[in-house]
Amino acid sequence: MATSAEPDLTRILPALPDRDQEDGVIRWGRWEPAIEATHIDPSCPTCAFPGPLSTASGQTWYTPEPTLARARRSSSGQASQWVRVQHRPYWCNTHYAVRCPQCDEMRVYRRDGWVEIHYRPPTTERAVPPTDDNVLF
Repeated sequence: MATSAEPDLTRILPALPDRDQEDGVIRWGRWEPAIEATHIDPSCPTCAFPGPLSTASGQTWYTPEPTLARARRSSSGQASQWVRVQHRPYWCNTHYAVRCPQCDEMRVYRRDGWVEIHYRPPTTERAVPPTDDNVLF
């Protein structure tokens, strides 16, 4: 069995942000291929990778505002009684990340208004595909 003199290169995916200044800690899911839609170009605008791009969803801990709940119904001239109820907090899908598997350019969005909160530029050596004569343009 022949062994290679050079060790195998390990690919490291770019890190997703672990916090959002407005929403707090973000819990990310796995990278998955983006859903293909006929009206959206699946290719990378930077390196022309034909697609599909990779996407990941992020969740933040959401505590809903207290709401009013009726504790007692009205009866014979008595008004209903209302109390403030605090509902349980839960993990809510609030962030979306898109990454090119070829050049690793990545954008992270907050779903409320689709505001871009993080950008990682493409990996330089992979962003421009090599040419036969080593001339870029």
